[in-house]
Amino acid sequence: MYNKTVMKKEYIIGVDARFYGEAGPGRYAKAIVEHLEKIDKKNKYLIFLRKKGFDSYRPKNSNFVKVLADYPWYSWDEQIRFLFVLIKSKLDLLYVPHFNVPIFYPGKLVTAIPDLIMHTYSTEEGTTLFKPYFKFKKLIYWWVVYLAIKRSEKVIVPSNSVIEEDFLKVYPQFPREKYVLAYEGVDPDFLKCDLNPKNVIEKFGIKKPFLLFIGSMSEHKNVKRLVEAFEILVEKHDFKGQLVLVGRKHKYSEETERFVKEKGLGDKVVMPGMKHYVSDEEVTALRKSALAYVFPSLKEGFSLTPLESQALGLPCVISDISTHREIYGDSVLYFDPKSVIDMAEKMKEVVSREKLREELVKKGFSQVEKYSWDETAKITLSVFDIILNQ
Repeated sequence: MYNKTVMKKEYIIGVDARFYGEAGPGRYAKAIVEHLEKIDKKNKYLIFLRKKGFDSYRPKNSNFVKVLADYPWYSWDEQIRFLFVLIKSKLDLLYVPHFNVPIFYPGKLVTAIPDLIMHTYSTEEGTTLFKPYFKFKKLIYWWVVYLAIKRSEKVIVPSNSVIEEDFLKVYPQFPREKYVLAYEGVDPDFLKCDLNPKNVIEKFGIKKPFLLFIGSMSEHKNVKRLVEAFEILVEKHDFKGQLVLVGRKHKYSEETERFVKEKGLGDKVVMPGMKHYVSDEEVTALRKSALAYVFPSLKEGFSLTPLESQALGLPCVISDISTHREIYGDSVLYFDPKSVIDMAEKMKEVVSREKLREELVKKGFSQVEKYSWDETAKITLSVFDIILNQ
């Protein structure tokens, strides 16, 4: 359905890239904008950015114009002041690579929504907000997501499992045809590293061998079970190495740090993000030094960090969930994410069997080749083409 089409005129396409320069949705915004630059030489793009992204984004295509829109995401400013900026811009199409759309925007809209994880895992127990205010914000979140899907001409989604298991079940009133599958890929910029990996691991007090996890430590990432499985790996299987958990300091990582100390694993589990800002280059250096990558998440939309690890030759041991099966096939070793015993057993397999690691590395390199931001951008542009020429 989404093959190449020819646009009849030059259109003005707005891209809400306010997350540019941030983790998570910011990586998506960066990759899709930079790859759209490569393939669309006809249309004019207004790239709306906050101050941080405005300074770091440097367009290479003269049709891509930066617009400062320093309005916080998930805010009233986003819904009111940013809305007026968009209306004044007289766009032919607005593209929002997230769910946080200005709900009263009157024009044509395309969104890219990676998952509905917050529907399941954003709970009162996991928030620092005043409970009534949390309930109010959660209600607003549900309303905004519903309206984003309803208002969107198309919703671009990164895996079939998310479409089938989340969107169609949570919002059965919307047809399957509203969703367009576009897998993600590895950003080559994220793999660049001029640092000496030895210096990086010394800086963070890490000793080889070590297992690596990268990401937030929120509820669905399942990090506490990973720590428990690692404890079994150390005590039952006599693993002499460390577990390195890379994530920024916030409420969930602080809880994880307390849990690690309660387990008496303070010298075995290293959390560099609690004391330092860990740069992308340093993350790449850690990937180059690790024995294996472990990712126990209970739910994902695409799950990019294992793919980035595979691109650097790191064998991956990850949770057996439908998204992972769809994206990774037989290129990884799977474990039951709710069983710390199974997790520990699979971790033992990968640390003790060199041939298995070599096999996973080889399969990982092949798996990475299946995904590309170039293809994501082509699908995205074809969606724009069809909507604008209807």
